[in-house]
Amino acid sequence: MDLKQVPLFRDLALEDLRALEQETRARRLKRGEVLFLEGEPVQSLFVVEKGLIKVYKLDPEGRKQVVLHLEGPGRVLAEVTLFLDRPTYPASAEALEESQVLAIPKERFFQLVEARPPLARALIRYLARRQGQLLHLLDRLVFHEVRERLCEYLLERFQQEGQGFPLPTNPELSANPLSCQHGSPSSDPADP
Repeated sequence: MDLKQVPLFRDLALEDLRALEQETRARRLKRGEVLFLEGEPVQSLFVVEKGLIKVYKLDPEGRKQVVLHLEGPGRVLAEVTLFLDRPTYPASAEALEESQVLAIPKERFFQLVEARPPLARALIRYLARRQGQLLHLLDRLVFHEVRERLCEYLLERFQQEGQGFPLPTNPELSANPLSCQHGSPSSDPADP
């Protein structure tokens, strides 16, 4: 995967992209394979290269699963958790289909952010866009009916994939009630 296609790294200069690419390690995941578990120490920042990753939480009894979001090619996982005081994963992640992620070790990513100001600025812009998405989601959840959100979601999927796209399960749909973010990085509503 060309890291230039990843919204977080889109505006980086070629030398910054090359430095980042030298630190990435590809990891293949089979369908159902766990990428990380809630409570584990954060080791890496992940970029989804192909496939679909589900981020979820289990109830206190460990039985019922709540899907928080789905991430597809070009999307980043664990970008916020890297910066927590006690960096542990706040949720679990597993592959919904055969997938591949690029792992960037946490310490090396921090070194690159400190050494390369354009990467630090790109990270801040990316996190600001994600915050904007969360505010948009909150607005949609509070002020719009479920039927309206479902119609918008299905129309967006139809426009992106055409007739015959697979319908998500209820937990997957509830994880992305407004958009098909797992479809492509360009579906980021906060991206220009």
